[in-house]
Amino acid sequence: MNTTRFFKKLFLKGNEVIRNVAEKNGFIRALYKALILPTNVAIFRANRYKVGSAILPKFVEDIHKNIEKFVPLDVRNNPKKRKDIENDIVRAYFTGYFFPEEFFQNHFQDKSFEERSDFISEQVKDVLLVSHCSDKKFEHTKNKAEFYKITKPYFHRDVCLVSEDTSKEAFEAFVERHPKFIAKPVEGSTGVGTTIIEIHDKVETEVVYSRLLQQGTWFVEELIIQHPDMAQWNPTSVNTLRVPTFRTADGCRILQPFFRTGRKGSIIDNAGQGGVFAVFDPDTGVIITDGVDEYGGIYEMHPDSKLKFKGWQIPQYDELKKLAAELIHLMPFGQKYVGFDFALSQDGWVLVEGNSLGQFVGQIAEQKGVRKKVMQYLEA
Repeated sequence: MNTTRFFKKLFLKGNEVIRNVAEKNGFIRALYKALILPTNVAIFRANRYKVGSAILPKFVEDIHKNIEKFVPLDVRNNPKKRKDIENDIVRAYFTGYFFPEEFFQNHFQDKSFEERSDFISEQVKDVLLVSHCSDKKFEHTKNKAEFYKITKPYFHRDVCLVSEDTSKEAFEAFVERHPKFIAKPVEGSTGVGTTIIEIHDKVETEVVYSRLLQQGTWFVEELIIQHPDMAQWNPTSVNTLRVPTFRTADGCRILQPFFRTGRKGSIIDNAGQGGVFAVFDPDTGVIITDGVDEYGGIYEMHPDSKLKFKGWQIPQYDELKKLAAELIHLMPFGQKYVGFDFALSQDGWVLVEGNSLGQFVGQIAEQKGVRKKVMQYLEA
């Protein structure tokens, strides 16, 4: 092991050990906040991030990128205020592994040390979820085709896998049934690469088939014709729900579910691709927050359709809750958690996909952490 890697491991692991002890001991907690944490931050930022750039170069790069993205010009051009913000961003990483974008999305600049402690970062979320699942348990949701095999009755639409193992004839037959369809990369996430394709003849079918194979493995699906109640938000995207669902000894538990809607002209509703989302009550299905995006925007109303988020009732919600409970108990190997995505078609709810490492971005909209709840449900 080279010197840099050894120092990185020693520095980060030492902070983690002390921080974990501090969570359980009031005296150590006070010592950590007053002395150890500020010292670690100072070391990390010393000599223009010489240490920080050596052990977490991408993190240091992201600090500057996100200050440019989220902080007003007059603040970031003030040396003292900028230094205070940078110190606070580094402090948030050491206390909970929050990256700069998460710092701003969760409005940590307005939250105390204690308030931040119940938020769960992407990094900690992944560690927690993986610790409760073997690789085998994740396989059926990492791969869209594997997930489809298990949950096929809940899709309620025609699908076809485009891969080296799929015959061209199977794709041609699918296109004959559905000349206009949606294509998703099998290993894709956050809507990246998703596209709608329309084919007009057999020559074009062969061209598209070859192009898809050259780009990897794809999952092509019959288009979902969404219910008018959902289409009113944005007609160009299928507007979906993310339902983070846990299997516990007491049954199904849903945590901070959220509604997603695309922007005018977009076919994607995912917030990572410019969409807007809002948290709804897991018991009633009523939206309880304003809409937000991942760029710091907050919307009382949809920016294009002008529909108000708070107070809107998710249609046919009781049926959706039943589907989530059925699906989490259908997952093999005792799977504890899946973030299910659903769309409401003209004929009822259909399953879109499932995510074993589904994000808890509802924290951004509700400005409320779910770390304790996640740990509670995983252990239940």
